[in-house]
Amino acid sequence: MSHWAYPLFVILVAAIWPAPRAEAQLGTQEDQSASYQIKADFLNFDHTTKTYSGRGNASVVSADRTLRADAVEFCELTKEAKAWGNVRFSSGKGWMTGSRVEMNLQENTGVVYNGTLFLEKNHFYVRGDEIRKTGPASYYLKERGSFTSCDGDSPSWEITGSDLKVTVEGYGSIKHAALRAKSVPVFYVPYMIFPAKVKRQTGLLMPLALYSNVNGPEVIQPFFWAINDHSDATFNFHYMGHRGWKHGVEYRYILSEGSKATVMLDYLRDEQIDDGTTPTGEPDGYRYEGFTGDDEDRTNRSRWWFRTKADWELPAAFQAKLDVDVVSDQDYLREFNTIYTGFEYTNDYFKQEFGRELDEKTETVRQSRLNLNRTWDQFSLNADFRWYDDAVARKNGDDNTNRQNLPMISFSGSKQQISDSPWYYDVDAALLHAWRELGVRGYSVDLAPKIYCPVSVFDVLDFEPSLKIQETLWMVSAYDGSGQGEEDRLESRELFDFQLDLSTEIAKVFDVGAQSVDKMRHGIRPQVIYQYVPYVEQRDLPDFVAAVGEANLLSYSVTNTLTSRRIKKPKPPETEQRESEAEARNIGPAGHGDALAQDDGSFIPQYDYHEFLRLSLSQSYDINKARRDPPGGQAKRPFSDVLGRLELEPFYGYRVKFVGNASWSPYDGEFDYDAITDVRLDNARGDWVSTTHRYVRDGNSNILARAFVNLFAGLSMYWEHERNIRDNQDIQSVLGFSYKSQCWALHVTYSDEKDMNNRQYLFQVDLHGLGEFDLGGYSPGESDRWL
Repeated sequence: MSHWAYPLFVILVAAIWPAPRAEAQLGTQEDQSASYQIKADFLNFDHTTKTYSGRGNASVVSADRTLRADAVEFCELTKEAKAWGNVRFSSGKGWMTGSRVEMNLQENTGVVYNGTLFLEKNHFYVRGDEIRKTGPASYYLKERGSFTSCDGDSPSWEITGSDLKVTVEGYGSIKHAALRAKSVPVFYVPYMIFPAKVKRQTGLLMPLALYSNVNGPEVIQPFFWAINDHSDATFNFHYMGHRGWKHGVEYRYILSEGSKATVMLDYLRDEQIDDGTTPTGEPDGYRYEGFTGDDEDRTNRSRWWFRTKADWELPAAFQAKLDVDVVSDQDYLREFNTIYTGFEYTNDYFKQEFGRELDEKTETVRQSRLNLNRTWDQFSLNADFRWYDDAVARKNGDDNTNRQNLPMISFSGSKQQISDSPWYYDVDAALLHAWRELGVRGYSVDLAPKIYCPVSVFDVLDFEPSLKIQETLWMVSAYDGSGQGEEDRLESRELFDFQLDLSTEIAKVFDVGAQSVDKMRHGIRPQVIYQYVPYVEQRDLPDFVAAVGEANLLSYSVTNTLTSRRIKKPKPPETEQRESEAEARNIGPAGHGDALAQDDGSFIPQYDYHEFLRLSLSQSYDINKARRDPPGGQAKRPFSDVLGRLELEPFYGYRVKFVGNASWSPYDGEFDYDAITDVRLDNARGDWVSTTHRYVRDGNSNILARAFVNLFAGLSMYWEHERNIRDNQDIQSVLGFSYKSQCWALHVTYSDEKDMNNRQYLFQVDLHGLGEFDLGGYSPGESDRWL
């Protein structure tokens, strides 16, 4: 190679060979927050201005903040950065993009031009010509800006306006806000506040629009108040065109899982009454008839419902539970049964949060209760204060004749061994103060210890004799004025209850060998019980002391059970991986599917056991009836009816259940039964259908059918129908459609309550990210409740 050819070759290779990325590291190892890393394809440094200039895939990184662009300038002294061309700035769980940015990385402030801000936690996009970052987590758009939770450049909905302020994990506000659907304005408010975080936030929740022939057009607007970290409240403003305004408030607090409370109050000044007359109607065809299920009028206009449930953890390991349920009239809960603060939603909330339900909505005598309890390993102490409020009597100005337990204190000890002897015992004791506005009042004390001596006969039969001695003391403090007896006189009753219990169990296990079930166990348990309670005179007992009838009874029964054993299916590999990762992070269980690991690496299979059939038959023979001649020369009937009960749940993992009770008279040959059949079928798409049939031979026979179907791409349908088969009358029908997209949902529901003659139409739009209303709380994500 000639002397000039070699330098030319070196220059050519340097021109076509990719240069290594330039990189600079500022700051110290000790102060990572002040460390800045600058990278680019080409990087220059101006020693006079202490400024780095990067071109091509340029980036500035500091802690969790990253600025990327085609070109970047960064001043080492002021920590100011300028970037242009495909700019993207990320900080924490959010990012901004734009055509140009000016940013002070030390103060975490700056401005992005033609920018988009994305807040990951609630999936918000904020767009504007000039987005100013005013702090570590706050942003401001003076001129026209917009926000939405929809992906894409053409969102399904967005809210536009000016003076848009957003604080991550805080509030957002906007002036002259216009809700647009695909750029078409549909709603305007001069000022709007919206949540910009996942945590609960004070503000207006999504409104609900309805129409019914009874209430007319309806609008419900909830307002949520996040009081502090452990308490909040929701105020409900419910307008009904035919009834007026119904106001409601819900207050909640939670200090721990065992100390929490919810208080709810609704009030309505009703413009309609039910006085039993034929309604005259309005020009729009509205007719108010009131509740048609009884003959009781409802003439009061002031209507309300107060309810609360609370749990408290007290000193000395005591616990307290409070339930209050008082309503203005007998029709309120039936008329306001659904929607937000209605009976069904309130009852579901109480059941979920406190594990206790309300009385049935048709119950006009409603129970309120305060319970104090303390439990030990084998003993428990309870103090129960129970008040029964009669809504009809109170509305009509009548006396409440229901007995109030103020209080009833009980102490009980479970069955336990006496030292090392073969004897066992349990004990129950109770003190009652019975009070009422009009009627018999007084006190009673019960003490009932019971001893057992269980023995095994030939290791085959279980034989258990027992003896309970019951002592009852009572004193009537007031009669109802009829002169039934002497007041303030202590009286007593003593009796005993002697029993002999003989039983055994015969079982056999069968090898089934099926793919899903490998074994099945058939158990037969015969049992014979003899009970003797002597006759005691009890004619003058007050109504707060329960009578105990004499008994000389021989009862016998046989119970059959069928139980299947199924090997648990191994979990998919992806599930195994997720659970292993969760265990490594100490956030959940791990394990190799449903098997236990051994030292050699193999696994012991685990099983599911499912009792799919239980059939019991029982009858009793009354020795006293067999010995005595019945009055009027009637034939003796010492044998009771034969009672049968069948519980059938044949399929593991599917809700297909039948429960039936039957009785047969050996003398009349009459057969009577009642049954509940509950069937629900699901598929992998999430569709399901269910039927519940309740049958009573001499009573009602109702069937409730429900179905949920995912029709296509976000559109689903819900249907419900309840019918009284015996009377051939419909009770209630519901039909609803729900459409859910990535960033919004629409719910439309029609319901028809026949007993209330109420046809209701519901319309609700959820804009995801703005928050949906859920009873008892505020959820900025998509609500699980389907209306």
